[in-house]
This record gives sequence, structure tokens and C-alpha cells, in this order.
Amino acid sequence: MKANLGIASVLAAAAAAVVASPSDARAAGHANGFGEKGQLILSADRLVPVFNYASSSVTRTENNVELTRSRSGSGLSLLFGRSLAHSDDLAVPVNVHTIPRVAFDVTIIPQLTLGAAIAFGFGLGGTNENENLQGTTRTSQESDAPTATAIGLAPRVGYILPLGDVFAFWPRVGFGFYSVSATTEQTQGNTTTTVRGTDTLFSLDLDPQFAIIPLEHFFIHVGPVINIPISGSRSVSSTTGATTTRRSDDASLFNLGVSAGLGGWLNVF
Repeated sequence: MKANLGIASVLAAAAAAVVASPSDARAAGHANGFGEKGQLILSADRLVPVFNYASSSVTRTENNVELTRSRSGSGLSLLFGRSLAHSDDLAVPVNVHTIPRVAFDVTIIPQLTLGAAIAFGFGLGGTNENENLQGTTRTSQESDAPTATAIGLAPRVGYILPLGDVFAFWPRVGFGFYSVSATTEQTQGNTTTTVRGTDTLFSLDLDPQFAIIPLEHFFIHVGPVINIPISGSRSVSSTTGATTTRRSDDASLFNLGVSAGLGGWLNVF
């Protein structure tokens, strides 16, 4: 009888170990619970664009001839992204893909996320003055630095893959809509010209991020960001006195970088 009780005890302990082991293993490698079903994940993305490369182009058609102006550049930074603008480029004073954004994601089932990122930025402008001296003739030209507003909305889907107790891989993919508007004034003599420009961009956004979860409900993420242009346009109007001229061109902006951010989550269902 005692032998039978001993055998039964051993079998019961083994059964309990089998039942408990998957849960224990899951808890041990589940990145402090990040990615479980029913989480509302709030994050601040692209706070630190460590590296950035961007390439933009504008195509104008005049007299059935296409003229494409393009430029590219890369840079390293600690807190802010690199501006892509030239001094004579009034329509795109900033690279919209490098400005910080707020994101909301929900784990509708374990590890699968649905959400969107919202980008917003603005500049108050300033004043620039250029003086030219030719012989005894001095001329000056005064211009306002662009007053700009940038907004963006990027719906996305992602998947959280735990890599251990405090690490996870969170690749995200989506489509982005971005708009950058700028206004500037140039004064030469008694003549003032107001230039208004708006860029409208659509892109495929790839955002694979590595997350560090030092404690439950908080994480830091870092990884590459890729914005592939799908379509875009640039509209520019120039007003001098009572005369206004307008044009519309094709535009695109490719962006590749490495950025970091942080976030947290709440269990909502």
C-alpha cells in the first residue's frame, strides 16, 4: 500500500511538472509579459535619430520636357534629425520622416499588434538678410525663414517576438501619409514676394525594432526605419503684389535611418 502511494505521489508530481513547465518556460522567455493579448501600447518613436540618410527628388514638366531635381545626404545626430532643405528650397524645410511621433498599438491576439503613429512638428521661422556690395553700390535682400508645419499618419501592423526575459523583436510595417507646408516672404527693395509650398507624400513604412524591457510595462526600442516613397506631389504658389503664379510637380522622399524611442503598456482586456 505504501509502495502504491509512493508511486502515485511520483506520478502526480511528474504530471504537475508537465502541466506547469510550458507556463514557466513561457514566463521565463516572454520579455516581462510584453506582447500578451489585450495590451494598449503607447510609445514615443524616433526620439533619437542616431543615423539618417535621405534622398528626395522633384520632377517638373515644362514644354513637354521633364526636369528632375534631386539631392541626398546623410548625417549623425543625438537628439534631432538632419534637415534636408537647401536655402533656396522653401517647400521642404525638414525631413518629415525624422521628426518624433506618438504611436498607439493594441495586441488584438498574443503578439500581433495593430496601431498607428502620428507625427507633428512646426517651426516659427525667423529673418535672414543678405547684403551685396559691388563697387560703391550696396544692395540688400531680406527674407523670412520658412514658417513650417509637418503632419503625418501611419497605420501599421506588427508582431512581437520575445527573445528572452528582457528582449523582444518587434517588426512593424504600414503605409504613411505626410504633409509639409511652409510659407516664407522675400523682400527686395520695395517688393515683397510670398511663397507658399505644400508637399504631400505617401510611403511604405518599414520599422523593425528591438525592444529592451527592463521591467514590466516599460520598454526602450531601437532599430532601423525605412520609408519607401509610393507617390507624392509638391504645390507651390508665389505672390508678388496682385500677381500669383502656381505650379504643381511630382515629389518623392526616400528615408533610411536608425532611431530609438521608449514606451509602455496597459492591460485593457
